[in-house]
Amino acid sequence: MIDEYRYMNGINVKISHFRNILLWFVFVLAGVCSTEARAQLIQQYFPNELPGYSADSTGSVSLREVISHKHLGIPVGAYILKPTASQQFGYSTSILGVPHTSSAVLSTSAGLAVNSNWSRHAIGASMSVSNQAYPSVSAANYTDWSAAAGGTLNLRRDTLSLGYAHSVRHLSATDLGNFGIGYPVPYNTDDVRLSYHKSWTRFALIPTASYDKFAFGQSQGSLPTASRDTGALSHQLEMQMLQGRFEISKGNALVTILRGSEAQFNPRSGELSNDYISGGGFTGFDLRADPVLQYRMLVGAETRHFTRDSGRPVTTPTAEAEVLWMPDKLNTVTLTGRRGLFDPTSPFSRNQIMSIVQIRWDRELRKDLYFHGNVAYARTDSRSSVAGARTRQQNQIKFMAGLDWQFTRDLKLTLNYNHTSSYAKHGVPAVLDTGISRATFTGNTITFGVAFAR
Repeated sequence: MIDEYRYMNGINVKISHFRNILLWFVFVLAGVCSTEARAQLIQQYFPNELPGYSADSTGSVSLREVISHKHLGIPVGAYILKPTASQQFGYSTSILGVPHTSSAVLSTSAGLAVNSNWSRHAIGASMSVSNQAYPSVSAANYTDWSAAAGGTLNLRRDTLSLGYAHSVRHLSATDLGNFGIGYPVPYNTDDVRLSYHKSWTRFALIPTASYDKFAFGQSQGSLPTASRDTGALSHQLEMQMLQGRFEISKGNALVTILRGSEAQFNPRSGELSNDYISGGGFTGFDLRADPVLQYRMLVGAETRHFTRDSGRPVTTPTAEAEVLWMPDKLNTVTLTGRRGLFDPTSPFSRNQIMSIVQIRWDRELRKDLYFHGNVAYARTDSRSSVAGARTRQQNQIKFMAGLDWQFTRDLKLTLNYNHTSSYAKHGVPAVLDTGISRATFTGNTITFGVAFAR
């Protein structure tokens, strides 16, 4: 599930920055996936720098943000085009999370985004495609792609935002919480969300509504028993959110959030549906006036009740925090953590409580040469859909170190090393011949390549 820990930068400073933190927070906790966590499906195709989907862009600028904004795009009239492409080569010791699945890795990606360059309103669209090829384990090859569009309407002191995204993705055996998956499992996503930001002098209300549809398919493996049908995970999810934000000083704010969601799973013959309703309340603060040390934190609780079977309700404390330390212009240290309920992304799990903590260090070693490193720990507790089965627990420790050399304005060379140690217990399948990941493994991946961005 943790596919390594990604965070987003936005562009539309006219949209309330805390509204976007709300969206990011709710996506993590409601679990419609953490960049970082693949089970957090919505995060895998959540578009960067797209009006209606933009992430926060206020507060001080970290080193990572400076690097990512080196490329200002190609002006075309009142619009900005931003093309990207990359080619990575490498080697991985564990493609499927089981022994004897090491392979060379060929990763190719490309994307194009276009955003308006208007003074008030904004519109934008983006498309991207990524292909993963493993010559020694060709049945694990897959291609992901996504397309999205969105916009914001500036109504003097208020803002109306609308966004839509469609994506084709794959679940991986090495991602946290994906028990019972061997070869990549395809799924489609559709996401529509509408938000309105109503402002007064220091107080703002931000109601948000969203609809998400997930359609899971069947994996394909080299063995007859390797194919796995995950259609039982297909569902639709509706969410309603209301945030109140009070600005206590410039760059600092208090926030309160109420959220509700309802999920309906596709009916299957002879089986009870896992339909549920969820609710949660959160409060916190966003302190970013200090140019050196900044904090974001939300704490609260959420509960989930199953409406069509006898499953026990789940109630758990929820929290998310981020600390950004920028001691000088060369270094940025980011500490993040979060805990909450997640949607099921495994045929063996009806719900997941997930905890993640990560520390990342970015440093400019010299002009145009950058170091990136992070260490992360994550844990998931997944209740089985089978009556009497024990809760499955999985722990992952991840380490990453990389170098980027920006040798021209548009091109850079990259070198990355990733290590993953994963341990699972309580009845997790461990038989390779069935194509099922045993979820207890150690993997190492090293890649180098070239990336283009304009």
